[in-house]
Amino acid sequence: MGIIKLLNTFRREHVDLALSIDIGGTNTKMALIAYGGNIIASDTVPTQQFHNESAFFQGLFLAIGNLLKQIKQDYQLLGIGIGAPSCNENEGIIENPANLPFSDRVEIVQIFERQYGLPTYLIKDSNAATLGEYLFGAAVGVPNFVLLTLGTGLGCGVMVNGQLAKGANGLAGELGHTTIVPNGRSCGCGKRGCLETYVSATALKRTVFELMATTLHKSVLRKTSYERLTSKDIFDAAQQDDRIAIMAFEETGKVLGRKLADIVAYLEPELIILTGGLSKSGILLIKPTLRSMEENLLNMYKGRVRIRTSALGVNNAALLGAASLVWQGEEYQLKAESN
Repeated sequence: MGIIKLLNTFRREHVDLALSIDIGGTNTKMALIAYGGNIIASDTVPTQQFHNESAFFQGLFLAIGNLLKQIKQDYQLLGIGIGAPSCNENEGIIENPANLPFSDRVEIVQIFERQYGLPTYLIKDSNAATLGEYLFGAAVGVPNFVLLTLGTGLGCGVMVNGQLAKGANGLAGELGHTTIVPNGRSCGCGKRGCLETYVSATALKRTVFELMATTLHKSVLRKTSYERLTSKDIFDAAQQDDRIAIMAFEETGKVLGRKLADIVAYLEPELIILTGGLSKSGILLIKPTLRSMEENLLNMYKGRVRIRTSALGVNNAALLGAASLVWQGEEYQLKAESN
């Protein structure tokens, strides 16, 4: 049974909640979500304030406890959905994450089930966002689309004929770690020249500093150190016609568009969705990306692929997608009990 049909048929009279968690390289967001996608309460903890996974989980469990205290009505917590990078869904682990303060292998499903005694579902973060957009956002009714999460790194989820393309272990779609510049920028994964080192919030900063080093253009950004500069600073500067900032977005879009042209040739999606913090730059990123993609597309694809940003709040797509796994699992449990 398809997940949309499950969501349309599953009804409960009292307030049941799913705990949804989206683990990111910069922030980890959590939410309590009712059936149908209503976010009851949410919170965020900075991922990088923790030096290892033990401290991370200790801080996360404390934040979850405070989140639960916000609920003033009767509720039942049915399960936990987790979206995370570099996860092996079959084994319930996160392995070799490039942007997290974790060891090489973290048995995250076991950790949560031991802590809360609830069924826990693990999905790659970009797949969670893809599922969220498909069920609640910009891709409702669109069976073939690609989603990119542009944050600390670059994640990718693929929907083909209404089904997530997950691969053997749920790891398919690691577009961020495909090579775009041979022997290029160093990446947290250990490789060089990965796409996410040229297209992500972190990459945008690197591009700005390269441009400042190789050009003499005046820029307000020259007053800010690398450690303090944010992608929002660059966006704000671009809004004020700062030449360096505009060039950085142009370069980022040019690289992304070339890669998207390849993706279109592989998969022929009708829609590409950009989500994550960098996507909030909107037309500053979309315009050069679309231009570059069209320049590199085969003629038979030109003018047929739309690019748009998420219809949901930043990170909400991943939270909603991860939560939907709880409702799906609950439906299967109810069916089993009735047979």
